[in-house]
Amino acid sequence: MKEISRTIQTKASPAKVLDWFAHFDEHYVEWWPEAHKEYRSTSEGPPQVGSTFELKQETKGRPVSMKGVITKMEPTGFEWKMKPPVMSGSWRYRPTEDGGTEITQTMVYGPSWPVIGGLVTWLMGRFSVSARDVEEQLEEEMTRLKQILEAED
Repeated sequence: MKEISRTIQTKASPAKVLDWFAHFDEHYVEWWPEAHKEYRSTSEGPPQVGSTFELKQETKGRPVSMKGVITKMEPTGFEWKMKPPVMSGSWRYRPTEDGGTEITQTMVYGPSWPVIGGLVTWLMGRFSVSARDVEEQLEEEMTRLKQILEAED
C-alpha cells in the first residue's frame, strides 16, 4: 500500500470548489478528456456517505473501469474507496487567506490487507496500473483542476 498526495492552491473560492465537486459527474470527462472517459453516479440524490459510482478512464493507454463508494462526507471534503477495496482516497478543501482554496487529493494505492495486501499491490503494478502511473496521473489531474477552476472565474 502506498499513499500518494498532491495539493494545489487555486484562486477559486471555497463555495465554487464545493459546487464543482457537488456536480463532479458533470465535470469528470471535460476535466481531462484524454484520460477520463466516463463517470456515473449509481445512487439517487446528492453525493453522501454510501453513494456509489462507476468510472472509466485510461491510464498509460490501458482502459480502467472501477466501482466505488463514498465512505465519509464532511464540509471540508470526502473519502471514497473502490469495490473491491484495492484503492481508496480523499479530497480535502481549505479556504486560503486570499479568498481562494487549497485542495488536496490523496490516493491510497493497494489494499491494506494483512499478509496478501503486498502481493495484490505488486500484481496491480505488474499487470494493471503502477503506483508511478497513479502519481503521474494525480499530478496531471491536479494541474488541470486548477486550470479549470480558475478559467471559470
